[in-house]
Amino acid sequence: MPDSEDALIVALIAFNLLAGFGGAIAIARLMEKINNKRTRALRYLLPLIGIYFVECAAFCAGMATQVFTVGLAFIWGIIFGLWLRKRVSVRMATKTALWLALYGCLPTASFCVLIPMAWLIGGGNILSAVEGVAFGIPDVLPWPTNTIMGFCAALLIGTAIFKTVITAGVVRLLIHRGQKSADNSSQGANA
Repeated sequence: MPDSEDALIVALIAFNLLAGFGGAIAIARLMEKINNKRTRALRYLLPLIGIYFVECAAFCAGMATQVFTVGLAFIWGIIFGLWLRKRVSVRMATKTALWLALYGCLPTASFCVLIPMAWLIGGGNILSAVEGVAFGIPDVLPWPTNTIMGFCAALLIGTAIFKTVITAGVVRLLIHRGQKSADNSSQGANA
């Protein structure tokens, strides 16, 4: 089994390196368009890779409940909401926030895809509640969430929903507040 554990670790690292850099390049290009300047997308690459590294660390720190990973959605929402609020429309800011939130879900996705695959390759049953308990899933969860496949699916879907709703919601809220304060200051100047 040690050889398969090593292979799983290598697969997780490879997946996260590809996802982290590939996602960073795609989002950096989107952010380049937002800035309306001919800046290089490389300017955004390092911060985005930093975000991915923080997301990976947060996943490891609070894997089962996703507290830290979902909590980061508030932080990214505030940071990008403040950065985007005077630069783009609400629609473009929401689109960027959604992509950023999904990018932050990739560490969870790597776990939720590769662990069931490794369990199957090892000859396990990913739909067995008994094997789910042996894996470490609490037996109080109802079927199918007490299976490896069900738990991983619920973990990934829940994380994606919470992160996208929170990140996009905070960004939209900050943009609307920024627009209201800009409207109020322009009305005050006209009076």
